[in-house]
Amino acid sequence: MADEFSGEQKLRIILESIIRNVPKEEQSKKYGVSEEEFQKWHDHLIQNGGKLFESSLPNKKVVRHRKIKKSSGSKVILFFSILINLAFLVSIGYLISIHGLKLDNLINSSFDQSLFNKSKEDNGESFVVNETPSKDLNFKDVEPQITDISVKGIEEINQISNQIPESNYPKSDFFSNSNILPPVNNIELPKDVSFLSKSYDGRHVVYLLDVGTYVLDGTNAVQNFQKVKKGLISSIQDLSPNAYFNLVLFWNLREVSALGPTILKASKENKKYAIDWIESLGDTKESLKLERNQYYPKEVLYTKPPIGIVGPWYALTTAISFDPDLVFVISGNIPAFNRSEVPKSHYDGLGKINFGLVTSTSSVSPTVSPLIKETAMKWYFSVTPLESLPSNNSDVQQMALAKLGIKNDGSERVVYEELPWEKTFENFLSSLEVGFDQIPKTHFILNLPEYTSWPLSLSNSAKEFSESSRGSFQSLLSH
Repeated sequence: MADEFSGEQKLRIILESIIRNVPKEEQSKKYGVSEEEFQKWHDHLIQNGGKLFESSLPNKKVVRHRKIKKSSGSKVILFFSILINLAFLVSIGYLISIHGLKLDNLINSSFDQSLFNKSKEDNGESFVVNETPSKDLNFKDVEPQITDISVKGIEEINQISNQIPESNYPKSDFFSNSNILPPVNNIELPKDVSFLSKSYDGRHVVYLLDVGTYVLDGTNAVQNFQKVKKGLISSIQDLSPNAYFNLVLFWNLREVSALGPTILKASKENKKYAIDWIESLGDTKESLKLERNQYYPKEVLYTKPPIGIVGPWYALTTAISFDPDLVFVISGNIPAFNRSEVPKSHYDGLGKINFGLVTSTSSVSPTVSPLIKETAMKWYFSVTPLESLPSNNSDVQQMALAKLGIKNDGSERVVYEELPWEKTFENFLSSLEVGFDQIPKTHFILNLPEYTSWPLSLSNSAKEFSESSRGSFQSLLSH
């Protein structure tokens, strides 16, 4: 298993353990290496890390001496080479000027066998250039052999070459038999991460999944939640072995639980842990409450978001602390969180909160006045696209009343004050410890009940952040 890691990965594992104070046992188990191997990497870094700052160059005097010595030898060789060439040129000029040799005779004499029929001693042995021309030459229609042809100028050579039949020229069938390669098509390489039938760039990804009990409220809510879980499992299974990931579940205002305290290698073992955790989340509120806290709760995570950051921004702060380049925020109707499960300390930093309106319940008369019904319907018609409205007016009326928190069945209802989502977004931005150019690409995917939407202050903030991070803001229904 240890052989699968590159030197850079080993360094990152050791530094991660040192910087974030992760115990050796936990870090070894996380990356699937033995504690002895981990300790060996650690000791090697401590003992040999300083050598990176030591100069490996040889002594400057030695280098300079070698350069000077090599340069002197090159100059001597170059000097003698120039002298030899000059002597050769002077000799040729002397012969032409004194003996009146013609250029063609001079060229012909240069190929005369007598000029090459000389012995030369080399290490006590001599060799003689063979005077007999090669018998491999096969120019059938040329009467004189090529060695007997006097060079009479370019025109005479052209006349001789024209007498050679074309069939006697050596031919190569390389080009005639070679096939032209087809053009290379620009095939786009597959992206590293796929989710809900779309592809995204990234090798370090964090999945944020909203598991508040409100995700199971509304028409087709259970089916939508199952679709999200199935998409998450498929995406994690398809991660490259060289990728890194983490799975973070969040709910209410400031509750999160992560698969690990740091980002994890996408090994088979870590993938299995994540998939088992997702599959354990049942389709009932009791199951969500029981299973969502299986792994690392917020108390043991490295990041501690400051007060005044709640909802999806709290979860996103946790995700950014893992230093990913890609984040998916799969959120439900988080403004409808169960206020009875939220301690008052989670509202700190949000300004003045009227807890009487936040948590109080009151009984509603079984009969809602016609004026309230008519007003609710007119308001709902004005804020809802026509194609999204049901055909039955009674259904429209029930949806409008439910949207306003009014139930027409005499049951208890919760009346609450809207949270300052703009303020919590400002708190989130001011708490970021990285430059905005280092913010991961963030994709918001809303899993909302039919005919519902986030408050404008929250949705506008999420859209602004996703666009600034080169991400997206979309609804699960659009997939």
